[in-house]
Amino acid sequence: MPVGNGQAAAGFNTVFTAGAAAAGLATGFLAAAFLGAAAFGAAGLAAAAFLGTVAFLAAGLAAAAFLGAAAFLATGLAAATFLGAAAFLATGLAAAAFLGAAAFLATGLAAAAFLGAAAFFATAFFATGLAATAFLGATAFFAAGLAAAAFLGAAAFFATAFFATGLAAAAFLGATAFFAAGLAAAAFLGAAAGFLAGAAFLAAGFAAGFFVAVAILFLLHVMEKIKLPRLETLLMHRDESGGLFIGASMLIVCANEFGTS
Repeated sequence: MPVGNGQAAAGFNTVFTAGAAAAGLATGFLAAAFLGAAAFGAAGLAAAAFLGTVAFLAAGLAAAAFLGAAAFLATGLAAATFLGAAAFLATGLAAAAFLGAAAFLATGLAAAAFLGAAAFFATAFFATGLAATAFLGATAFFAAGLAAAAFLGAAAFFATAFFATGLAAAAFLGATAFFAAGLAAAAFLGAAAGFLAGAAFLAAGFAAGFFVAVAILFLLHVMEKIKLPRLETLLMHRDESGGLFIGASMLIVCANEFGTS
């Protein structure tokens, strides 16, 4: 069946519309894949930064609270040591005053002897009390200082280790989140690239089919145009008896002239 100009134009429009729709669909898929990968990467980076900041802040607060408690305990120990030494010294002074008053009130030689002995005893007791108080106070103060220094050193070391652990944990969590986000983005981009490659291959095949169909329609149209002028004319009549056929083709005329008709 001959293909006319209208049918060729309709086929060309149909195939061209389908090719344009396939190209638009492939472009939309590519844009969606790119925007999805960008949004996923940005979300991974924001989550990693937020986790790192929270871990760093929590470690700092814990270290500050620990050091504050250590300082408060050391202050309490120093105050208790000082008050104990003061109480011991006050007790020795009161005893010496009482013995002196007793010696002053006594009379006679016995009283003088008693007072001398009491004074000697009171002096020795007071001197012993002062020496013991000074020694105990110095010992307690030195021991408290050593204990406080050791405690503060241990607290500082523990706080430093805790802070370093918090920083390392925050860095590890941030790196893990970033690496996981990168892997997910790479997987998503790979899948999107595969899908786009398939879509591009399908679109290329469709475009090739489109061009082949257009070429076939064009060739059919050209062949139809070439075939029409070569149609043989119908036999109408002879000009006379034994003469030529009017309206006959050249093949029939040649056959009549050579007597083969």
